[in-house]
Amino acid sequence: MNYIGYINKAQYFEHTTEIINLMKGHGCVNVHIEETKDKKRIEWCKFIDSLSNGDSAVFASFDNVFHNFHDMMFFIKYCSKMDIRIISLSDELDTHDKLFPERRTADTLDLICKVFSKRDRASHDDLEAELYSYSFEDRKLKRYKLVINMYKAGYSVKEIMERTGYRGKSNIYRILHQYDIKMEYPSMSRTANKVKEKSI
Repeated sequence: MNYIGYINKAQYFEHTTEIINLMKGHGCVNVHIEETKDKKRIEWCKFIDSLSNGDSAVFASFDNVFHNFHDMMFFIKYCSKMDIRIISLSDELDTHDKLFPERRTADTLDLICKVFSKRDRASHDDLEAELYSYSFEDRKLKRYKLVINMYKAGYSVKEIMERTGYRGKSNIYRILHQYDIKMEYPSMSRTANKVKEKSI
């Protein structure tokens, strides 16, 4: 059961030594230091690989470690599965509730929700989109279903567009094609009518 630390040096360049000493003061036998802004995050990968069941992962702060919502959720789930304790010194977070007993669960949830608030608006929008993705998928599927049902019931493409809010015929045909609905395109209808007229 080892205490293993990780720090992104780029953010705490002037205080790196101080933070490392603080981590060691909390029992860290090893501290992985990310020296550059390399997207591969070699030291982060080494840090993950070095963690074993029952270990403690020590950070300076969540904001220093995680670059996006997916990385954070992956790590939290991974630690839960491996029974790894998470300690964030600046955030006063300890998943074993020993170091910072005054912190409440509500405070922890608030931290997770706001961890990217210091970053740009695009990152915040990505987080919100991820949180509400299932609701969005439900609405999209219901809309698709309405298109298919109306088409099968004999409604015109124009009527389907008015009811569902789609602005282009191509959207309607794309949905029908996606779900293998047998279609009759306008050009095909006109050709068929001309053939009928000639045969008469």
